[in-house]
Amino acid sequence: MNEPYRIFGQNLHYLIQAYGCGFRQFSRETGIDYSLLKRYMSGRVAPRKKRLEEISSRLGVKPGSLMFDDLVPEILEAENEFSSSN
Repeated sequence: MNEPYRIFGQNLHYLIQAYGCGFRQFSRETGIDYSLLKRYMSGRVAPRKKRLEEISSRLGVKPGSLMFDDLVPEILEAENEFSSSN
């Protein structure tokens, strides 16, 4: 498996959860076929540039960060801070 694809898939999975909707709902909202979304999240494929920009914009992150940065620790830390403040 290609490492950037794996990181992208992992980030996408966690960000959609943090976005607060299900994967099927995210698929409908973005117009991405659900089976393609699952392939993105599994790290088997990555989106083309335009689609990456659309997904990134929807999730509030930069395309480069979504594709190459390991955002999961940051997401988990932000979730923990949010839940402890409530």
